[in-house]
Amino acid sequence: MTPPQPTGSSTNPEVLQAIVKAGETYSIIASQDIVDVRGLKLWAKGQPVSAALQQRLLDRKLQRPLEACLAVEDGVTLFGLHDDLQAFLGSDAPLGLALRPWAPVLFAQVKQLPLHSVAQLLLTTALATRPDTLPHAVTAMALAGAMASSRNTLVDTRLAMLGGLLHDIGEVYTQPQYLDFVGPLDLVGHKHLVVHPRLAQMMLSSITDYPEALCRAIGEHHERHDGSGYPARLTQPSCSNLGSLLAVVEATAGISRKAHAPLTRAGFALRVVPGEFDPTWASFVCNLARGVEDLPDSDAQGQVGPSSPLAQIGQRIEQTHQLKATLQGQGRAGPILEIVETALARLNRLQVAWNALGFWGVAPEELSASERFELALANRELQQRLSQLQRECLLLSERLGQLEKTWIEPLWRGVLLER
Repeated sequence: MTPPQPTGSSTNPEVLQAIVKAGETYSIIASQDIVDVRGLKLWAKGQPVSAALQQRLLDRKLQRPLEACLAVEDGVTLFGLHDDLQAFLGSDAPLGLALRPWAPVLFAQVKQLPLHSVAQLLLTTALATRPDTLPHAVTAMALAGAMASSRNTLVDTRLAMLGGLLHDIGEVYTQPQYLDFVGPLDLVGHKHLVVHPRLAQMMLSSITDYPEALCRAIGEHHERHDGSGYPARLTQPSCSNLGSLLAVVEATAGISRKAHAPLTRAGFALRVVPGEFDPTWASFVCNLARGVEDLPDSDAQGQVGPSSPLAQIGQRIEQTHQLKATLQGQGRAGPILEIVETALARLNRLQVAWNALGFWGVAPEELSASERFELALANRELQQRLSQLQRECLLLSERLGQLEKTWIEPLWRGVLLER
C-alpha cells in the first residue's frame, strides 16, 4: 500500500491493475513519456494503457508517479458530472428531493470545479472498476455543496463540492477484497481499509495543485470529534471545518442508500452519540427530512430485540470491567490496559447516550410508532458503534506482543462483536 511519491515512485499494484482494467472501457493514454529513475523510457507519450504496461512497470521506480503521466480522453468529465447531478436532484431519492432548493448554486458551481487530470483519472478508474462509487461521489458532492452554501462563512462551497466528489478516491489504492468484505475484518483487513483517507491526502498533496485545506479534509473524512474515527483518531480541536463537514457527508451519503427513511436514519445516527460529529453540519442533515420523509411503520423495518440496547451495553461494560480486573490481577500494565480503558470509555459514552433516549423499560405496545422506529434504529446503531469500537481496539492492539494480543482477545471476541 505504498502511496505515490513525487520522485522515485513505486507504482501501487492495486491502482495499476485498476487503471489497466479501466483502459479496457475508457481511453487512457500516456500524457508524457513514462521513464524510470535510470532514465529508461518504459512507455511512449500518446500510447494507450494496456496490460503490457502493467508488465513493463513491475518492480520499476519511476521518475514521476504513474498517475501524473496518464490522461483520460473520456470517462468522468465536468459535463458528465453536471448531468449526473441533474439526474440525482431530479430523482425521487429523499436526499435528492431535500437538496433541490440548493440546485441553482450546485449547478453553477459544478461547471467551475477544477477537475485535475489526476482526479479525473482516478474517478474514471473507480467508475470502471466499482461503478457504484460515482453515484456515491455525486451524492456527497451535492450534499457537501449544499451544506457549505448554507454556512458560507465557514467553508467555500466549491471546495466542499470538490471534497465530496473526491473524498473516497483513496479506495482505488485498496485491495478490492477488503472493500467488499462481508462481516468483521481482521487486523490486516482493517489496516488496508483505514489507510485510504491518508493515501488520498498524500497523493493529492504530492502530485496535484489542490489547496492543502482540501487534501487535509479528505484525509479527515472518517475522523470523529471524540477520537473514535480513523486513520489518525483525531479529536475535535485537530479536525478542520471542511474535514468535519466531510465526515458528516460521508456518514449521511452512506446511509442515504437505505430504502426506508434514509434521512431520518442519518439524522439519528449523527446525533445519537453527542460529540461524534460537528453539530453545525449534523443539524443541517437532521433538518433535511422535514417535509420529505414520512416515518415508516417500525413493524415493517424489523422487530425490536428482546433486550434493550441499554441492557446490552451494561452487559458489555461489566464484561470489560471483568477483563480489566483479570489483567490487573495477572500484573498486566501499559498499552494492554490502555486499550481496555479506551473500550470502557467508549462503552460508557454509549451508555449515557442510549440512556438519554428515555424510553427503556416501557413495553413496546406503549410506545408510539415513531418511538418504536427510533428504538429499532437504536438497536442497529449500537451494533454499528460496537463494530467501530472493535476496529479501534483491534488496530490499537497492533503495538502489543503476540502473547499480549492473546490476553486481550476476549475484548473483541466476547464483548464487542455483534451477538
